[in-house]
Amino acid sequence: MTDYTSLATAIKTTLEADAWLGNSANVKTIEIHRRGFSLQDAKDAQFFSQADLPAIAVVANSGPKQQQLTTTNEILETVFCEISAVTEGRGLQAGMTLHQGIVENIERVLEKQKSSANDLGIDAFVQNVSTTESQVKKGEFYYFISTTRAKVELTASF
Repeated sequence: MTDYTSLATAIKTTLEADAWLGNSANVKTIEIHRRGFSLQDAKDAQFFSQADLPAIAVVANSGPKQQQLTTTNEILETVFCEISAVTEGRGLQAGMTLHQGIVENIERVLEKQKSSANDLGIDAFVQNVSTTESQVKKGEFYYFISTTRAKVELTASF
């Protein structure tokens, strides 16, 4: 059985350990779960507020998983994870540049987790990484939202 909490914690810890993503000057908030995102004027505990941005949320169980019995007492699992990044900017180009820097670093960190020398620390390896982006304009701010999907392979003992 997949321990999604351990997987999410491993991804969060890996992102925080990176010199660029772990620097609060680049990313203010990294958390395990998606509170959602709202462009509301008032802070709502369920959503990222402007004070939280730029922010990253890790969701370890974002899609159906696949299982395969490999040896006695071991199951090879393939799990889909999402890492959402949310940023804001007053100008379109400046906001896009900041956001793409965060996305590039998320992808860079996850791409390095493909080998046994740099796994996620829980016998989990990233197989592939892809990102989609969108942007929204509200008032004088542009908000950029991206979702990086990672296909993760892990071995679970039972």
